[in-house]
Amino acid sequence: MDLDLKGKTVLITGSGSGMGQHMAVGYAQEGAKVAVNDINGDAVAETIKMVEAAGGTAHDATADITDLATVKDMIAGTESALGGIDILVNNAALLTEHTMFLETDPDACMREIAVILHGTMHCSRAVLPGMIERGGGKIVNIATDAARVGQEREANYSAAKGGVIAFTKSLAKEVGRHNVNVNVVSPGATNSPMRIGLQQQLRQKLGDEAWKAREAKVLRLYPLRRIGEMKDITNTVLFMTSDAARHITGQVLSVNGGFAMA
Repeated sequence: MDLDLKGKTVLITGSGSGMGQHMAVGYAQEGAKVAVNDINGDAVAETIKMVEAAGGTAHDATADITDLATVKDMIAGTESALGGIDILVNNAALLTEHTMFLETDPDACMREIAVILHGTMHCSRAVLPGMIERGGGKIVNIATDAARVGQEREANYSAAKGGVIAFTKSLAKEVGRHNVNVNVVSPGATNSPMRIGLQQQLRQKLGDEAWKAREAKVLRLYPLRRIGEMKDITNTVLFMTSDAARHITGQVLSVNGGFAMA
């Protein structure tokens, strides 16, 4: 299927590493122009190299998305360099702690909410006027199935992502009349750098044998008997921001191997 993304301008938040970086390369391979956002300028530079190696055009959109004025400047700079933003992927996220809620640092909790929820709202607020003026656009917000069914030791993260889901549905109702689609892609466990890092910590804590036994139990919870890969998420996001998905809005699409069927 030709997704007809060639020449589209895409902004991906949190694309200096992990799933966001994988998406950036995926869009480049489809011929899109990619604005690479992250708070880490060195990480942005690395992704830009990867986008250009894949044959794409990239723009440095380094910015702290928790600050609305900074986001507006970033959007203006991106549109000056690449043209109007056709697609926004709100991917940036922060998981500062993997512990019980009462043991978490309240300041760290607020930081997660600022990046995940406020960042999503700021970027959407900044790109929507241009999308509406040009007669359409696509927004995909990356959530997590932990926000749909709950996840021990991720209460802060799940709460922020749950806010993203509610925001998406409400916004889709407001901007659908302007031909703007707003959806959520909700990954389950995925072999991203974030998960791999957590698993390395857990392996050190439990030891190899106990960790392997735990992983075997985890896999049995997935009907497809596998953990997702980043390409599974990227492929879904590419589809959801193409005209092939033009009649889909306000939806939450889980990409989770059947783990949760909410």
